[in-house]
Amino acid sequence: MEINQPPYYIRITIKLLLGFLIFYILHVAQDVLIPLTVAVLLTFLLMPVSNKLIKWKFPPTIAILCSILLALVVVAGLFYFFYSQIVSFAEDLPLLQAKLLEKVEFLQHFVNETFRITKEQQNVLVKSKLQENIADSGLLLLDLFSSTGTFIANFALVTVYVFFLTLYKKKFKQFIEAIVMDGKHNSYFEIVNKVAGVSQNYLKGIFLDVLILSILNSTGFLLLGIEHAILFGVLASVLNIIPYIGVLIGSILPVLMALLTKDEIGYAIGAAGVCVTVQFIDNNFITPYVVGSSVSINPLTATIALIISASVWGLAGMVLCLPLTGMLKVVCDHVEGLKPIGFLIGEEVDYRKNKFKLGRK
Repeated sequence: MEINQPPYYIRITIKLLLGFLIFYILHVAQDVLIPLTVAVLLTFLLMPVSNKLIKWKFPPTIAILCSILLALVVVAGLFYFFYSQIVSFAEDLPLLQAKLLEKVEFLQHFVNETFRITKEQQNVLVKSKLQENIADSGLLLLDLFSSTGTFIANFALVTVYVFFLTLYKKKFKQFIEAIVMDGKHNSYFEIVNKVAGVSQNYLKGIFLDVLILSILNSTGFLLLGIEHAILFGVLASVLNIIPYIGVLIGSILPVLMALLTKDEIGYAIGAAGVCVTVQFIDNNFITPYVVGSSVSINPLTATIALIISASVWGLAGMVLCLPLTGMLKVVCDHVEGLKPIGFLIGEEVDYRKNKFKLGRK
């Protein structure tokens, strides 16, 4: 008996509604899904460490705990570095405040001479704007404390997730064997291994990339004599993880510091030149060899993924968008019906090398 399928436009409508429903669920359940996603990526990264320890006759539980402890030591070291740098920066705040007042005085004089607006009128305008933002500042401070508490809770939750995801990896493998038809186990395991490889290569490449960029940025800022050059150099390198936007924010901060602490604008131009030069070196030499083609996503797809991820998961989505999109491409490349999507979001330029037809059946 032949079953009549619904018209084509109804099927398209159902697929669109299903897509909107998925994005809605991702947004609503972000408090659960974001820590779990981070834990999955870290599990892929730390699994070779725990497997190596198990080969060295460590009990599985001890091996997993040691790999997690190693990751915690690295994270604690990063937090200590930023804490020490921020404390040093806070000690210079009075001096920076005095410099800021000098720049404001110069700017007020310039506005008065150019636009004929007196300093009293400027002060009235500034005070009115400050009063309008007092309430918003209080709300921002409350959000900051709330976000800090949420981060600490999620950090503890991620470690628990990583432990159990690694401990029960054989159970997940048996689960796939139970739900997949006989004869297709190997293809599904190949996809999982490819996805794990993408996440491992991407995360290891990103860590090495941040380290190299930190050295280059810090060296450039130190040669220019910019205050707290190491802090701004490392911060610019870490923000580079966020595609496009992170580079812009990381470049603005040292330029503003140069404008605030130096009397000549050439230092600010030099700081911007350091950021542009390092970014050029990173895009053309460092990233292709360090990160490699583990996340072979074209710029259009990366931009769309960044916007969608930011709207669904905020800052966490902006950080996670590239590895997740790369993992999605791996899945698309290994599923026959999804290969056209993998071709569309990837960097391939010659469709004749792909074993699929781009036309709709």
